[in-house]
Amino acid sequence: MLRSGPCLDSLALLEFYLLALENPVLKWPLILLRLKFSPDILEKIRAAELPPEEKGRLFSGAMTLFRSGATYKTTAANRSPLTDRAILARVRPGDLLLETGVSDGISAAGLLEAVKDAEILLSDRQTGLRYRDRGFARFFYNSEDGALSLKIPGFYFCTGTGTGEIPADAGSISLLNPLVQEKFKAVKLIRFDIFSGSLPRKANVIKCANVLSNIGFSPEQMRDAVANLEKNLAEDGWLFIAQNNSRYKGGEAFFALQKSGNTLILREEINEHELLPHVRSPLFADLVREER
Repeated sequence: MLRSGPCLDSLALLEFYLLALENPVLKWPLILLRLKFSPDILEKIRAAELPPEEKGRLFSGAMTLFRSGATYKTTAANRSPLTDRAILARVRPGDLLLETGVSDGISAAGLLEAVKDAEILLSDRQTGLRYRDRGFARFFYNSEDGALSLKIPGFYFCTGTGTGEIPADAGSISLLNPLVQEKFKAVKLIRFDIFSGSLPRKANVIKCANVLSNIGFSPEQMRDAVANLEKNLAEDGWLFIAQNNSRYKGGEAFFALQKSGNTLILREEINEHELLPHVRSPLFADLVREER
């Protein structure tokens, strides 16, 4: 029930809400009101007559506010500058670069701007939401597991449970940020699961930023994810695993693994990413080795 509450999908209210969250006096009273925004606010932003940069800012802000089942996103532009610079030093013309867990894609804007002669694919397990109207109610389904949420006039209710099946005639709401969509018209946001996904063409560089962490996954799950990403890498390809957190110097840490046969070699690390103790443990021994 904490995910549910009064709902008014107004752009003016969203603007006020995002500003209030930055104000220590207003923040907690506003949170206690449990005011919610539904996925409809994303389409209102997309259709609004606003400058692209303003649309992009509001869209990313709104993405962090709503839940639909297990769907919950955090997103921001230029989150991983150290990682992006290291990636750009290794991307070659004709390469395929995959960024995983991009949420609305705004975090990839820097790479999209800088990479000119390589293909970039943006991916996430959740690329959009589906909806169906029934009378005065709108039912939302996330495309990952069909989890259900419901909007009625003045209230948004998130069940947190899956329906198992999404209606075939359900409408769609894209989670691709309108600023990214407008500036980089050829870019695609594809559905890709880091644990089981398979690319039609192996990537030369994979960026996995703010996806794997000790909070969300067990060491065994993280190993499974790294093993699957290794399968999607071309020979000599690079896997960058990054995280943003205030405990790291400059707020960012990453490490870079290069594929050699069926093994990943740890070539570079900056600021001791929290996954490194696992990567250096016996659990990863048959998958990752340190550079000699």
